[in-house]
Amino acid sequence: MARKRILWLCSWYPNKLEPFNGDFIQRHARAASLYHDIHVIHLAADVSGRTEQKETNLHTDGDLSEQIIYYKKELSLWGRLRAHYRWLFLYKQAIRNYIVKNGKPDLVHVHIPMKAGILGIWLKEKYAIPYIVTEHWGIYNEVEVHNYASKNRTFHFYTKQIFDKAVKFISVSRFLGEAVNRLVLKKSYEVIPNVVDTSLFFYKEKDNSVFRFIHVSNMVTLKNVEGILRAFALFCSKNSNTELIMVGDTDPATRNFATGLKIPANKVSFRGEVSYEQVAKEMQQADCFILFSNIENSPCVIGEALCCGLPVIATRVGGVPELLDQSNGILVDAKQEDQLAASMERVITNYTAYDRRKISEDAAKIFSSVIIGKQLMNIYDSVTVSR
Repeated sequence: MARKRILWLCSWYPNKLEPFNGDFIQRHARAASLYHDIHVIHLAADVSGRTEQKETNLHTDGDLSEQIIYYKKELSLWGRLRAHYRWLFLYKQAIRNYIVKNGKPDLVHVHIPMKAGILGIWLKEKYAIPYIVTEHWGIYNEVEVHNYASKNRTFHFYTKQIFDKAVKFISVSRFLGEAVNRLVLKKSYEVIPNVVDTSLFFYKEKDNSVFRFIHVSNMVTLKNVEGILRAFALFCSKNSNTELIMVGDTDPATRNFATGLKIPANKVSFRGEVSYEQVAKEMQQADCFILFSNIENSPCVIGEALCCGLPVIATRVGGVPELLDQSNGILVDAKQEDQLAASMERVITNYTAYDRRKISEDAAKIFSSVIIGKQLMNIYDSVTVSR
């Protein structure tokens, strides 16, 4: 079918203020642009005071255009209220300008309902353009502190309206789709997982002989990195030819905690926050990936690790069990450090049972841009044909 013009309205998206904010949405956009023309609009609130008036940044790469609009936001109650109406005005203005220049899009795709989905409803009512909604936000559980239940009535009202009026609902995991059905409203959904850049994340023979575990995250409380470090301290006391690489820490408290455990020198290394490309290189030099979170949705890092051919030890939470089986990993219970330490031992003992090339090949068939792009294309085509 002919290429279509799809307008993306994104609640999160990478920008100069928050370079990693919704980078998984950007990878979806790049995948979708392989088959259709994608124009992204995202508004970024600047609380630093550097943005006095509206500032627009437009970047085009092939058939993907990314329009980021920066606006001033004050943190006072009155400032937040003014910022909301400023956000609404600027978003509508950007959409109108897009339509004047390009004509009405064939379809609108909202990423993360609140609050870009409010504009999805507006477009549907004003221009009769249907919209699809994809949810990525893992707030539909009881573990996350700022979960869906903790949000106010306005948040609940608009979230329900956005899902209800969407012509299609896409979730990145069955776990998340079922949670939305349980907590928000009943609505059928399709699962399209996160994208992995397989030009970066692929199987490669490692250079070192030491068995290397790796963990990659922002190391917030829910990732339970202290549990990983305690389990590794227990494990490495009996296994000398091993090390743990920790990628993504920005708080010195994590390193201080590791020092306090008296893990033997050179057994734990911290890389800090690194580029996406460097994450791939670190994974390619590892043997096994660890994720010991208390709650997850569908972690991008597991897909990335699998595409590198790494077996994964992860907690049996959220959408994680949808990604792992006995051929590519081990599931443990959340907070059970003895299980984690035992699983490290099990991986080393039975490492030859993992076919790393096959793990990588199988993962690429699920997470690659081409595969995800085709899945999005099929949904777009089915919606526009049925109009």
